[in-house]
Amino acid sequence: EIGVRLVGSEMCIRDSIIAMTCTHAALIRKDLVDLGFKYDAIVVEEAAQMLEIEAFIPLVLQHCSGNKSQLERVVLIGDHHQLPPIVRNRALARHALLEQSLFSRLLRLGVPAIHLDKQGRSRPEIANLFNWRYDRLGDLDIVTKHAYSLANPGFAFAYQFVNVADFHGRGEYCPTPHFFQNLGEAEFVVAVYMYMRLLGYPACRISVLTTYNGQKDLLTDIFKQRCAKDPKYGLPQINTVDKYQGFKMITSCCYSSVLSILVTFLMHVALWWQCPARD
Repeated sequence: EIGVRLVGSEMCIRDSIIAMTCTHAALIRKDLVDLGFKYDAIVVEEAAQMLEIEAFIPLVLQHCSGNKSQLERVVLIGDHHQLPPIVRNRALARHALLEQSLFSRLLRLGVPAIHLDKQGRSRPEIANLFNWRYDRLGDLDIVTKHAYSLANPGFAFAYQFVNVADFHGRGEYCPTPHFFQNLGEAEFVVAVYMYMRLLGYPACRISVLTTYNGQKDLLTDIFKQRCAKDPKYGLPQINTVDKYQGFKMITSCCYSSVLSILVTFLMHVALWWQCPARD
């Protein structure tokens, strides 16, 4: 059995499976190597959103015997059609290819991969919005039966894009650099949420997402003013689109002055390769 558990400054090896973030692996790599930590298989989740160096560090958390590694099997799981690694310096991201993940590089080089071809998170009519991005993407039975086959109470469509006109003659604005906000759209989002709550949708099943941190802060302020103190409304989960996956979603695009009501979806690809066997 192998594994590691941090207890103060000491580590106890006793587990057969351990889990940690790639950041934590980088922080304690020296401790693991000094401890003589050994492992022969690794699974990396959300690998398409990790920088190459972030994905590489978990592969080298142990001493090599000669020129051979104990590691035998690596499985990377992710979706290279979605968000790439976040690199704040656009020049480096574009010209040095820092926004290319190890996952994407291996796929580009033809490493064998298993592509999932069925989705089970969106109604078929919503999946039609993005299934062109995937090769022969179909639907699992779960999204064609039961609750998925029924309409959402209070809404005429499974998804809807709403153009939000300028509020008092003002659309999106930027009080500080890269801090986009749109008051009219934020008010519209809050009104839709309150409408859903009055119809009986549980607050814990509604997520409000936006593409900008500035809009997220504005939405949070308005929700606190309109809904926080009223028990019949409560507060939804509010976050940016790159940080969350949820249930019924109200998405505030802010900069494009478009509001959409959608259900999230994530398609994964399992990337697998076999390391050379040890003697």
